[in-house]
Amino acid sequence: MIIHFNLVDKVCKKLKIQFISLTKEKLIRDYDEKISKKIITHKILLNLIIESHKKLTVLMLIADINHHEVILSKLWMNKNEILLNI
Repeated sequence: MIIHFNLVDKVCKKLKIQFISLTKEKLIRDYDEKISKKIITHKILLNLIIESHKKLTVLMLIADINHHEVILSKLWMNKNEILLNI
């Protein structure tokens, strides 16, 4: 999962958590699978409570993801039996 670097500042201040440096930088692939010039260097760990009972610790990579604040992984959602109600 990826969180936009503009949003992560607010989240970290509110929850009093810190960025964690990655041991190795990660490349970003655009939607069309082309490698972007942007790289990922940090992550955060968030504790989520879903539907007031399911607690999960989620690793979120920090990146400039253009028009999105958060990108959720479909694989992660399926694994944790999470359905979006949109």
